[in-house]
Amino acid sequence: MVTKKTNPRSGRMADQIHKDIMQILRSRVKDPRVSWVTVNDVEVTNDYSLATIYYTVMDSNEVDNAAKALEKAKGFIRSELSKGLTTYTVPQLKFVYDKSLERGSRILSLISQVSSEFTEDDEPEDQKPD
Repeated sequence: MVTKKTNPRSGRMADQIHKDIMQILRSRVKDPRVSWVTVNDVEVTNDYSLATIYYTVMDSNEVDNAAKALEKAKGFIRSELSKGLTTYTVPQLKFVYDKSLERGSRILSLISQVSSEFTEDDEPEDQKPD
């Protein structure tokens, strides 16, 4: 994932938010639709007004349900997040489904397919050993 250049303090804030949100999702959010959500990355604006949380779901069929559950729990998550942060304000949360793992998986399968086709046609007939 390409991350925007941020100041070091924003990076530390993003790391803390990432850790805290994972803990909140695992132990405090009771909605079963978020049980398979994994937070991949967090980006925080330099003024700490917005935190963009990139997440994936184990079952790709559950993406819509997870998105709805995260949107519904956003206020609760932000409230819980405020208890662990030492900043004056808590950033607004924006949840974005991260498709990079799906793209990566698709690219790997294509590479594997091409690789297997290449090894089948590896040597020309006139260069094969007798």
